[in-house]
Formats: sequence, C-alpha cells, structure tokens
Amino acid sequence: MTRGRAAAAAVALLALAIGLALALAGERQAAPVSAAAPPPAAAPTPLVATEAAPSGSAAPLPDSLAGTHVDGDLRLDAQGRFVPGPEALVLFDYFLSATGEEPDERIRARIVAEIRRRLAPDAARDAEALLERYLDYRDAARALFADERLASADVERRFQRIRELRREAFGAELAAALFGEEERVVAIDLERQRVLQQRGLDPAERARRLAGLEEQLPEAVRAARREATAVVDLRAAEAELRAAGAGSAAIQAERERRFGREAAERLAALDARRSAWDERVAAYRSERDALRAEDLPDDEYARRVSELRAARFAEPERLRIEALDRVDDASAPTSQAPIEE
Repeated sequence: MTRGRAAAAAVALLALAIGLALALAGERQAAPVSAAAPPPAAAPTPLVATEAAPSGSAAPLPDSLAGTHVDGDLRLDAQGRFVPGPEALVLFDYFLSATGEEPDERIRARIVAEIRRRLAPDAARDAEALLERYLDYRDAARALFADERLASADVERRFQRIRELRREAFGAELAAALFGEEERVVAIDLERQRVLQQRGLDPAERARRLAGLEEQLPEAVRAARREATAVVDLRAAEAELRAAGAGSAAIQAERERRFGREAAERLAALDARRSAWDERVAAYRSERDALRAEDLPDDEYARRVSELRAARFAEPERLRIEALDRVDDASAPTSQAPIEE
C-alpha cells in the first residue's frame, strides 16, 4: 500500500467510525448492541427534560426505512431508570439516516414516539433529553467540520477534535459511556495505519504488530470483521454465479445456504439501500464534477462543494462523502487541486 492510499484508507476508517455513528444507506458499523456492558446500578447522568413531541410521527416511513427494523435499544437499570449508552445513539441514528428525505421535525417526532412507546414517562424524559443533546452535538459537529482549518487538518487531528467536542457536549463521563468503545476502535485503526506506513519495518515484525493490534479490538468488533470477510467471500461467489448466468433466485438461494433465510432477506434489503445510496452519490458527483469543470479558484470551489454536501447529505453522510472524495483524489488526481488535504 502506498503512503497516499494508506492515508486515504485511514480517512475512510475515521469517517465510518468517527461517531456520528451511522454508516450510510442504513448500515451501522459499530459493534452489536448486545456486546455492550450490562447497565450500571447507579443512576445515569442527569439530563434535562424536553417538550412534547411535534405531530407527524405517524406519517409513512421514508423509502430508505420502509421494510426495515428499528436498530438500537433503550436500556434501563435495575430501578427502571434510563441508562444512556451507544445503543440509544444507534436507535436515534436509525431514524436520522432519513435526513434529507423528510423534515427534521418529523424525524425528531418519530424518535420521540419510539422512545415513549418503549419507556415509562420518567425514563422517557431522560431519553428525550439525551436525544436533544445528541441533536445539538450533531449541529455542532456539522459546524466544526465546515471550518476549513479543520478540513485541512490530518486525520488524527480531526479525530482528536471530535473527541474534544463530544466531551464539551456531554461531559467526560457520559461521552466515555456513549463513544468510548468506538473511539478505542478508531485509535487502534489509526495505529494500524501507522504500522502499515512505517518504512523499513521487517515484514515479520509488521505482521506481529498488526496481529497484536487486532487482539486489542473488542471481541464484538473482531466478530463483525470476520462476518465482513464472510460477506466478501459471498460477493465473490455471487459474481461467479452471475458470470455463469444465474438470476436473482439463485443468488438468494446461495445466501440462504450460507447464512439462513432471515440473513438472506436482510442482505436483500441492504442491497436495496446501497443501491439508493449509490444513486445519491452518483448525483452528487455529477454536480461536483460540473463545479470542477468551471475552473473556479480553490477557495470558491471548496465553498461550493461544501454547500453541495450540506444540501445533499446529513452530517454522518457528509463525513462519509468527504472520505469518498479523498479516496477519489488519492487514486485519480485531477486538474482541480484536492480541497481537504
């Protein structure tokens, strides 16, 4: 791997895990919620209650969520009090992934309705308060990454700044509870990139260090990566089937043989969400390339692209599209100078 490609890979890893938590087209890359530590007996960090939910939560689901199950969870301690944790953010992000498809207030109403459906009033108020703090944090993160000084910083500085923002928004203890495991995974992946880029390192020593870093990952993350490898193997098998003329029924049968009917159905739904995401990315790239063709000054081009991203993508999506743009720039230089290197 070249130094440029390794850096691009690190950026992509950060964009996937930096904590605005949602990989796009409906996929979340964090560890499964079931792997989270059991809820503590102590009361959660006090949160401020919010106003009643706006109307509109009963409207039909947007296309990207139709036919899917709500991800995440809302945990309680032994006394029935809400315990803020990463699984709650997964639930919030499930609905927030539809940002751009429907108004923000309707999305918020859906989340509040889900909270109130699951929790008793006192616990629901704390969960709604966490939601409000999380929405404020997302707005702050959006403003933070619109700052050209941070956009031009290296990936480790960007990671450090988002960690600082989380602690400003939630306090040290709650930020650790919400994002601690995710940040540990990102830190390990950044160290992995440093090992990959280290010149003159003996191959055996490089392999030993990489294996040691892999062992430091939470078991749930390692299991998820093993599952990802299994999916890669499946994709290769599917490609062979398609090359041989197999249709969708044969593909679905192969998925069921490997993973079972329920998992095969989830893969089919995932394919649909990915296809919708790919269409949105293609439309964005068409507009971005049109801006490149205008031969604008670098600062004007950067501003126009930033506005385009903000108009087409929510914050988690915008981080992802920035990472994809960086990979494009690293692999296929153009006459337009990269705007965020």
